[in-house]
Amino acid sequence: MNSKNEADDIKALELLEKAVDKAKKSLEEKKHFQPFLMLLTDLQEVEVYENEIKDSTKSYTFLEDLAKELIEKDDIDILILAVDTMIPDKFAKNIPMGIRLHLEEKSQRSKKIGARYIYVPYELCQIKDEALYVRLHHPIPVAFPAEYIR
Repeated sequence: MNSKNEADDIKALELLEKAVDKAKKSLEEKKHFQPFLMLLTDLQEVEVYENEIKDSTKSYTFLEDLAKELIEKDDIDILILAVDTMIPDKFAKNIPMGIRLHLEEKSQRSKKIGARYIYVPYELCQIKDEALYVRLHHPIPVAFPAEYIR
């Protein structure tokens, strides 16, 4: 692996970590999180987009449309669409809830399978008289063709 690929992988991992931290913080505060879009621009700026749409599916669809618009007019290196979701049984039988991160990277667009869902199973936990906390489990990657960054 060359240093350009390593640098791209590090950028993607750092953005994924930021997205998981954002979702985890909201889960600890509200027991859920609204879908959000996180981008890394070609200027290496992190941008986060959210909305007030209560219905999670409609909120996610709004963010998908926004992602398409932003990609058409700006140079986006990495895109992450995050949603609180039920994980399909074939991936995680014992822990049904998860953070799903739809990851696409400009550096992967030449690959046939250039996108991934990263499912991060979680449990909401609380010890008597202490604050709620989130226990994250090992992420589960699922690869598929890119939808946005092409």
